[in-house]
Amino acid sequence: MSDLTFFIFIFAAIGIGWYLGRKSGKKKGAKNNQHQALAQSYAQGLNYLLSERHNDAIEKFIDALEVSSATFETHLALGNLLRKRGEHDQAIRVHQNLLARPSLNRISQQKAQLELARDYIAAGWLDRAERLLQELVETSSELRSTSLEYLVEVYRDEREWAKAIHAVNLLHGRRFKRLPEEWAPVQAHFCCELAEEAINGKDYLSARKHIDAALGYERYSVRANLLLGRLEYLLGHCKEAIKVLERIPRQSPDYIPEILELLITCYEALGDENGLVAYLERLLREHPSNSVLIALTERIHQQQSEADAAAFIGKQLAIRPSLRGLGHFLDLHVDSTQGRARENLFLLKNLIDQLIASRPHYRCNSCGFSGNQMHWLCPSCKRWDSVRSVKGIEGE
Repeated sequence: MSDLTFFIFIFAAIGIGWYLGRKSGKKKGAKNNQHQALAQSYAQGLNYLLSERHNDAIEKFIDALEVSSATFETHLALGNLLRKRGEHDQAIRVHQNLLARPSLNRISQQKAQLELARDYIAAGWLDRAERLLQELVETSSELRSTSLEYLVEVYRDEREWAKAIHAVNLLHGRRFKRLPEEWAPVQAHFCCELAEEAINGKDYLSARKHIDAALGYERYSVRANLLLGRLEYLLGHCKEAIKVLERIPRQSPDYIPEILELLITCYEALGDENGLVAYLERLLREHPSNSVLIALTERIHQQQSEADAAAFIGKQLAIRPSLRGLGHFLDLHVDSTQGRARENLFLLKNLIDQLIASRPHYRCNSCGFSGNQMHWLCPSCKRWDSVRSVKGIEGE
């Protein structure tokens, strides 16, 4: 338990003690005995806290702190603190205890219901959270917008994309009416998820509909254009696919590595090798990256010679050094060497490969999450469009 948490508990304990002492001085008989029992629970809870028996302390504090309008916020704060500490079962118990009190007014019960739904989300019990939030959306005008926000979160994690789109649309009609641009990229991603499902199911008509909807929410959505390029390619429209894919570097150069494989495939399907080389050369001038450099080096290798490719990439590395580029440079020299020199090149190449493998290829600009796979939604902080290819000497 952190020092901050410790002092919060101490503060709550002192407040409980003062309250019980004050009440016990005014009550007689059975009521007085009841308050004495509560005071004993308070004292025992404090002893548990001091002896670091935290779970037992929480149990006693819950018993000692009578639920009323005066103590409601204290209970709520305790449950929220437990949730933040990852003690979901205890947080759920605190908030369920509040909901079981019919003496609380309507808004207090709805607040407790919202916090219980948040406990369920944190614990991964999304179906339970969904039921509570849907009820609040229908019955609470005060908490409707907040409940819809959490409901969107639930639908996102349940991959219920159509429901998520509907929930965000309900938000636009209320508090978020003046901030549609904040939710437009989110809506676009929900539509893209539906488009990906349709493409994987070979339902290309539905896929186009969802992509159009995504571009309606966010005109310059990189993901929607990537999916549209993929769809055009699958339909045999390679020229249209190239036009779509070539929009993306102008929209966001960070995503150039994500378009190259499909772009090269489309140019090759058209037999337009010169057009591909010309476009890669332009990309390298305007948006230099390792992915483009290596792709262009491979074209030079195929069209001209290994020596020309090695000379080209060597010149580029002198301007913009990188481990990935150096590894490719060594690959071009291995076959032309013999004996001990060849062994040394293999050793150096293996070391470079290990260094590259030990470094993440992608990183979240928001929370720092890193990995070797592209994610449109950060698995850690749950932000859309925050994961990008790593830049620097070993990355892009």
